Amino acid sequence: MISRGWRKRLSRDLRSQMLLWIVFPVAAILLVLSFTGVYSHQRAMRVLVEDRDLALATVAANAIGAGLDHCRDTLESVRDQAGLRHAEPVDYPLLLREYSPQLGAFDEGVALLTTGGEVLAAWPDSDVWTARIRDVMPHLEPISVGDAPPLLITLEEPLSRRTLAAWVVAGVGQAGALVGVFSPEGCGAEQTLGDLTVGASGVAYLVDGRGTVLYPLNQVQLESDALTHLRLDGTQLAEAGAHVHRDLAGGPMVLAHAPLGQGGWMVIVQEPWSELLAPMMRYSQITPLVVVLIALGSLITIALGVRQVLQPLEELGRTANKIAWGNFSAAREPVGGIVEIDELRVTLNQMAERIGAYQAAMHRYMAAVSQAQEDERLRLGHELHDDTVQSLIVLSQELERLQGELPQNAEGLSGRLAEMRELTNSIMIDLRRYIGDLRPVYLEDLGLIPGLQKLVDDLAASDHIDAELELSGTPYRLPARVELAVFRIVQEALNNVEQHAQASRVHIRAEFDSDGITVFIEDDGVGFEPSETPSELTERAHFGVMGMQERAVLSGGWLSIGSQPGQGTKIVLHLPVKGEP
Repeated sequence: MISRGWRKRLSRDLRSQMLLWIVFPVAAILLVLSFTGVYSHQRAMRVLVEDRDLALATVAANAIGAGLDHCRDTLESVRDQAGLRHAEPVDYPLLLREYSPQLGAFDEGVALLTTGGEVLAAWPDSDVWTARIRDVMPHLEPISVGDAPPLLITLEEPLSRRTLAAWVVAGVGQAGALVGVFSPEGCGAEQTLGDLTVGASGVAYLVDGRGTVLYPLNQVQLESDALTHLRLDGTQLAEAGAHVHRDLAGGPMVLAHAPLGQGGWMVIVQEPWSELLAPMMRYSQITPLVVVLIALGSLITIALGVRQVLQPLEELGRTANKIAWGNFSAAREPVGGIVEIDELRVTLNQMAERIGAYQAAMHRYMAAVSQAQEDERLRLGHELHDDTVQSLIVLSQELERLQGELPQNAEGLSGRLAEMRELTNSIMIDLRRYIGDLRPVYLEDLGLIPGLQKLVDDLAASDHIDAELELSGTPYRLPARVELAVFRIVQEALNNVEQHAQASRVHIRAEFDSDGITVFIEDDGVGFEPSETPSELTERAHFGVMGMQERAVLSGGWLSIGSQPGQGTKIVLHLPVKGEP
């Protein structure tokens, strides 16, 4: 569960704000625009395809209708020939062969039949027509000789199982009817529909009023039950139209139909809707692409934001922290990013320069005060040593002399004089220690290393702490100001160890090199939480640590403190000697 602090941070974090106010709205807008554009395109494409397929179906229906009319007119013309109308039945075969050149459209044969189904004359042979009588008879019985209109029917070839068409014309002399059978090729349907290009995978069908497919020849029924769909949909079959419907597999199909006006025949054009759309325009395929593009755009936006805004701001934050610890030149170098961040850096640098100038003046003042303080300590140390201590020494000697001159019977007075001598000696010891604090004699007379060793020995003797001093490099005398700064900082650090650290061991290592001296002070005490800014030092009353920091900065060096509760403390001090006399 996310803590309240993390929720607050996330609510104000730049990445979260970018996602909330930039990436998510842009992604939503892109999604809406993408799907709106795809939907509009599909609507327009659907209208265009429906109009195209309807035009194709209408053109094909008109052409095939013209071919059927031509076949009917030819058959009626032969029926109306005087020779056939007034001929005897025995002459029908001869006359039928005579008129055969005019009946070329009836590529499957022509026959003269009675209303009872008797074959009077036919080609090809009568055996074929005997098999066809079953399909023709239902249409012959209602026909009366005379003015009955021509009838367009379909019949199934018994042997080939092909569906053929036939015109039945009544009123042929003594015969009942003249029947001409033709295939889709004979009436021009095969050529018309074969030459019709319906997209990449569309199909054009010729069907009769019962829904029987006449063309293509190998197609038993429409793949999508188009005719049944048209009836169930309430579409007026007598009128041309086009719309989208679902096939048996549930896929969308564009369906256009145009009636021929004869026998309920019609031309149906259908093609799969999914194959009409470019892959880029399909919802199912465009959705992952849109999501990927939006995700990519979001990542690019976040990356640019992180690179141009977040990282420069984080770097600027680190720069401000350096300034807080006294590095007032940290903001001089650009941190990159947008112009506004660089303007912020420039403003921060100007502020740091003003603070740096003010602090430099304060440092000069503090340096003067510190020097005056050290001088005053030195003067007081000399005066106490030369005057007060010497006077106490004389007092002790006089007390000793008086004790020796007392009579043998003045034991009580002699004891009191002895006590006064001990008190005087104790005062001299304390006074010498105070003088050592005011004026480190070892440092003045012998140098930094003996002075540091004296601090380590005093700590080990007074508080039973295992303290040791380690040297690295080749020791050499440093300028007096640097040696005094190192001594005072180490002195304060060891005082903190003695009073607060509860440590059992402390290790001091002094490294000398050509640039100056680096001192490492490490203990195994209780540790503490270091301050992140100098202001926290004063808020926590860590004035000793603050004084150490100030001494290091005044001497041109730096001091870092690393610590964690329960893990001890490590202090690193570096003071340079370049430019020192």
